[in-house]
Parts: sequence; C-alpha cells; structure tokens
Amino acid sequence: MQTAQPLATDALRVEPLDSALGAEISGIDLSKSLDAVTSVALQDAFRTYRLLLIRDPNVTPESQAAFARVFGDIQIRQDYDVGLSKDVDTQYVSNERDDGILGLGELEFHCDPIFQDDPLKALILYAIEIPASGSVTSFCDTVKVYDSLPEDLKRRLADKSCMHLYDFKGAYADFQDQKTATPGSPRANHPMIYADPETGDRAIWVNRLTTIRVNELPPAESKSLIAEVRGYLNNDACIYRHHWQAGDFLIWNNRLLQHAREPFDEAAPRTLRRTPIITASG
Repeated sequence: MQTAQPLATDALRVEPLDSALGAEISGIDLSKSLDAVTSVALQDAFRTYRLLLIRDPNVTPESQAAFARVFGDIQIRQDYDVGLSKDVDTQYVSNERDDGILGLGELEFHCDPIFQDDPLKALILYAIEIPASGSVTSFCDTVKVYDSLPEDLKRRLADKSCMHLYDFKGAYADFQDQKTATPGSPRANHPMIYADPETGDRAIWVNRLTTIRVNELPPAESKSLIAEVRGYLNNDACIYRHHWQAGDFLIWNNRLLQHAREPFDEAAPRTLRRTPIITASG
C-alpha cells in the first residue's frame, strides 16, 4: 500500500456558496492525508460557514473517514434494538441505498438525531448515485433564524425545554406520538434554544418530526409554541438548497443547522455514503 503524502496547503481555496450559509472548498485532494495547517484551515472555514462542499468523484470510505476525524470522533451507528440492520463497516460509514436506514421520501427540517442525549456534532454525506430528475437537500441556519426572532419570543423560549422522541418502528417521516411509540424508543430532553459552548451561538432545537412537547407547558400551549417557532424556519434568507450531483461531498454542523430532504425519484438509484461525527471525547 502506498503511503499517503502530506497535503500542500497553499492551493486551498474557500468560496462562499450562498448568502445564507456554506462554502465550497477546492484545491485539496481527499485521497491524501491532511497536514495540521490544512486541518486547522478547514476547521476555521467550518466554524465560519457551517457547511463545506468539496467536489470529488473518487472519495473512498477510508478517505471519507480520515477527513471526518479532522472534525471529531466518528460514531458507530446505534440501532436501539428495534430490528434494524447492525452491519456497520470498519470505517463507520453507511450507504443509504444499501441498508435503507435513511428511508425514502421527503423529510422536513430536523437535526440528526436530536432524540439522543448528545446529538451529532456534524454529518458528512457523499453522493455516489443521484437520480437524473434531481435531488435537493435544504439547510437552514438556525443561528440566523434565532437572531431574527422577536425579543419577546426569545424571552419566552429562554427557560423552555422539549422532549424529542423517535420510534424506529413507526412511520418514518411522520410526527412521533409518545402514546403509541414502541416501548424503549429513544428519547431525550433538550433546551429549545441550544447554546454552542465554543462560540456562544444560539440555535433552534425544535422540529416537526421528533419534538413532541414543551416540558414546561400544558399540551395545547406546547403545541402552539412549537408551531410558532417552526414557522420561523421557513426563512429563505437563512436557507441554502443543495442540488446534489454525483461526487458532491458535504459536511455540515448538525447542531446549528437543520436539514430537510425534498422529494426525488424514488424509483431511481440514490446512494449517499453517510458518516456521523460526535464531539471529540475529552
């Protein structure tokens, strides 16, 4: 096996993707190891833009895993003993088409997996096969959304928390119902407004799919407040829509951005290699 050579850093270029968020990185070769200077430059760009795009038609599982480790530890997929496939390869990447864990169809804005005590720090998706009819993932910068909220609403949210739940045996893309959820389905409580410990940025941790209640409010008020907050996510000034092409390599901040999958041709192959990143262990 040929030893990977250190990556030259003078060719690294960072170009903003959209006024809302994101940057395209060019001038690097993902088949080669990243030196310390380049790694720091990528981390700085990630902190600034929250989503990075690299276009490379030849990303291997090994090089994808190596890149992921620049940003944190890789998480082995948790299956919660609900009958899902437990096959995880040695680099802890999974293909959407191979195991079906990511399902099909449209998904509204959400973070992955906010129903855990420690949601992922970041996610990587690498496009291997994309339907000819197109495939779009939208990303919402919920830090910008929070900054745009009325001050009165910010005060109302400041001391509120939510329970998040996901039933892997239930309807994949529908609202989760605690009353009918499979016993043992993963669930976690989080503040409605997440504060990033590194930057102090505040982000919205509310979504239609898994946010089942505001803990401090009675049911009717809880439902109303969740709907009110979610309404602010549909702000085009805070949204970047990525039109996938084969060879697209995306990494994004899962705690500050929410993402949504738009409809696509489910009869056509759609294979995205996924790598979840957790906060580096301390």
